Amino acid sequence: MENAPPTDKAKGNILPDFPKEKVKQIEVRHDDLFLLTYPKSGTHWLKEIVPLILNGGDTKADIPIEKRAIIIELLLAKQGDDPKLLFLKTNNGFAADFDPDGMESPRFLPSHFKYEDLPTQLLEKKPKVIYLARNPKDVAVSMLNQVARPPFNVDMSFGAFLELFLAGKVVSGPWGPHVLDWWKRKDEDHVLFLKYEDLKKDLKSGVKKIAEFIGKDLTAETIAKIADHCTIDNMKKSR
Repeated sequence: MENAPPTDKAKGNILPDFPKEKVKQIEVRHDDLFLLTYPKSGTHWLKEIVPLILNGGDTKADIPIEKRAIIIELLLAKQGDDPKLLFLKTNNGFAADFDPDGMESPRFLPSHFKYEDLPTQLLEKKPKVIYLARNPKDVAVSMLNQVARPPFNVDMSFGAFLELFLAGKVVSGPWGPHVLDWWKRKDEDHVLFLKYEDLKKDLKSGVKKIAEFIGKDLTAETIAKIADHCTIDNMKKSR
């Protein structure tokens, strides 16, 4: 692929060097909406659903790129950080110097970081948090498919990758603690804990639940339109 950064394939390094301190120091706003997921758990799916809920279900609207924000770990990457991160940031349509501080409120901020690596003010100000969990077997399969492509270019069998996954030697560390940290907080008012498999089974109910959590009063017709537009099959057709 053109403009792909150098990889560390020879060293077996598939872990990007995320700017952790930059993430912890983000100035959190009370009206921020955080989408937290372990990688490959349906992040992109909710990145389609949530902006549509926020704009009232207008499926034909041109939603600004920052409303479909990539994970903040990439948004905060700048020149001098891990080149794999800058490659992914610019490949997603963001300028290398794009900074979430300049985003208009309310901001939609996804992240794959585990609980203790999230912005310190998130834990203090308690903005709304949507957490999405997915079956770990499906996560591992999807993650291997992801790291087999640029900028990682990892070449290994699923068995070998599964050993790394189970040992937590992948992006975001072990799956279990990542999910359990938010499962323990699922009854807090500012947290909505969702399961990928439940959304697949009944997306309309999921859209309604998200809309109510965000505080958007949508009609049953609008909820049905968003759910139909964002089925996995329809999203695949639109790519």
